[in-house]
Amino acid sequence: ACPRYRKNKDNYHVNPLAHSAAPTASASPLSLLRAVWRYRFLLRQLVQRDIASRYRGSLAGLIWSLLLPCVMLAVYMFVFGYVFTPVRRVGQETVNAAFALSLFAGMLLHGLVGECLSRAPAAVLAQPSYVKKVVFPIELLPLAVVGTAMVQFLIGSAVLLLALLFTQGLPATAWLWPLAWLPLLALAAGISFMLAALTVYLRDLAQLTGFVATLLLFLSPVFYSLDSAPPGWQQWLLLNPLTVPIEVTRSLLIKGTGIPLALWGWHAAGCAAALWAGWWIFQRTRKGFADVI
Repeated sequence: ACPRYRKNKDNYHVNPLAHSAAPTASASPLSLLRAVWRYRFLLRQLVQRDIASRYRGSLAGLIWSLLLPCVMLAVYMFVFGYVFTPVRRVGQETVNAAFALSLFAGMLLHGLVGECLSRAPAAVLAQPSYVKKVVFPIELLPLAVVGTAMVQFLIGSAVLLLALLFTQGLPATAWLWPLAWLPLLALAAGISFMLAALTVYLRDLAQLTGFVATLLLFLSPVFYSLDSAPPGWQQWLLLNPLTVPIEVTRSLLIKGTGIPLALWGWHAAGCAAALWAGWWIFQRTRKGFADVI
């Protein structure tokens, strides 16, 4: 072989033990931002592949992601807008179409976190071929789970906003709604990093995440308002990461009031801390993924 070929061959030679010999990856928040920006096109391809594989072989295809939220919203509107209309109340809020829309919004927010809880544990375990490739940025695997959940959430959000527009109109505060779920998106990414990394070493975590998702649903004000809970329990319910986004969503989209800035600020800070903690755990444990898998 010519020297040029030998040089290129040496340059592209991959050491199978490079994972063990590699230095500890940076766990700073800036390193996460740089990774997302650097591999943004690859991340988009992973999300597109994940969504396409979910509906592969079905006749409706991607239409299911739009059809299912519409059906669920129609069921909520029928049950809570007509069946339970008479004198039933939840706290101070009459159960009607507004409550059905509030319930649908809460289910969307829970679905964003719930899908990450259920799918993140297998994000790294299910892709051993990617993990053992030194040149592949494995931090994209948990982020792809978050990206897929985000796409489903945005489709459901479009259905929610259209329903609000045609039933009661969009309040002036509706444009602030992204502030309600953007911190929750950071939390979902932190949870995904944490679960994807720890499940490689503790496989039992995958058995608990479904139960935790159900627990979060009933301990968050999806089916009720925070004010309707006993006063002694309201502070405990605020520890649920879904409580503040749901209450802020109800304020912005249903009631048309502003954001409780102090409460939202603490929630956003906690979500940012969870994102950094999950990223730190992922970066500190990723060196052993190839050996364990």
